[in-house]
Amino acid sequence: MKILLPILTIFACFSFAGQGVSYKEAIEGNKKNGKPILLEFYADWCIPCIEMEKTIFKDPAVIKELKNNFYFVRLNTEKEEQIFCEGETLPILDCVELWEIQGIPAFAVLDKNGSLKHITTGTFEKQTFLNFLKAIRKK
Repeated sequence: MKILLPILTIFACFSFAGQGVSYKEAIEGNKKNGKPILLEFYADWCIPCIEMEKTIFKDPAVIKELKNNFYFVRLNTEKEEQIFCEGETLPILDCVELWEIQGIPAFAVLDKNGSLKHITTGTFEKQTFLNFLKAIRKK
């Protein structure tokens, strides 16, 4: 049992990063505690998205920062899911267009009210991503 608990803890951390939380969970949690929402827009065919998932989102420091300070939501741009943006519920691709996201991966930060606070597009190295997260958190 002493060995099993650390293994389960490590597995839970790694599975967290890859999965994040659902959009609905993020909105509900945000209303309760005001933790910002970080949306990642990706696609299954996106090579940079896959690379970030395999590296950055598996890093313990990134996992800790995301888990402690954000609701991290991964949104596949090829799915029919709808999210709330600009005052209405719309398909993901409509929000991408409305927010003028030019490519993926893209990251959007929503504030306590669910309003768009910041968008950035492209890949990150680990430390640059951590710096981005910390800067967003401090705003």
